[in-house]
Amino acid sequence: MSSVWSGGISKQYYIFPATASYAARDFSFRISMATSSSDLKVPYTNLANITRHLIMLEGTAHVLHQGHYDIVMHPYTEIDVFNGGWASSASGKVTDLNLMVAKGVHGQMSILDNNGIAAVGGSCETCHKRYNHMAFFCGCGSASFVFSTGEVLDISRGDLLLVENARSDSQVDITLLDAKLIRIDVCCS
Repeated sequence: MSSVWSGGISKQYYIFPATASYAARDFSFRISMATSSSDLKVPYTNLANITRHLIMLEGTAHVLHQGHYDIVMHPYTEIDVFNGGWASSASGKVTDLNLMVAKGVHGQMSILDNNGIAAVGGSCETCHKRYNHMAFFCGCGSASFVFSTGEVLDISRGDLLLVENARSDSQVDITLLDAKLIRIDVCCS
């Protein structure tokens, strides 16, 4: 589902629970991608009680959090975690990936740039419960996943692979093929 915002277009990849609405702000978490079509400074939507995790996929952005800090963000380098209720804006023609988590929900975003085995459903450092949602977003190239169950899945540019309620002893062997991969973990306690 795509929507227009003041700076460009936003595409929702996933919202939890499935009955939630971004407009109603009644989601536990949401994964989306936004494209800004202007170099001019554009305000972010005010998302009070939401923590935002932001990474650039294409282009360089100058992100300003009024009264807090500003950051220049490059593709697959910095991950900015900030209060969605802040007066924030950005300039730059970019495409970014967003993880938005509601109050009481914990999430993290990381960059995977090597082949290897990853644990599925690790423990949240904040609430000490197991992450019950994990996602992999492929920004470019492709990636192959071999799960400990024997299941094999491949994703390519623009694809999101979501793993829900995996066993705590599960693992996945990831092979990157010229890929830029973002891992997202969420704990809905």
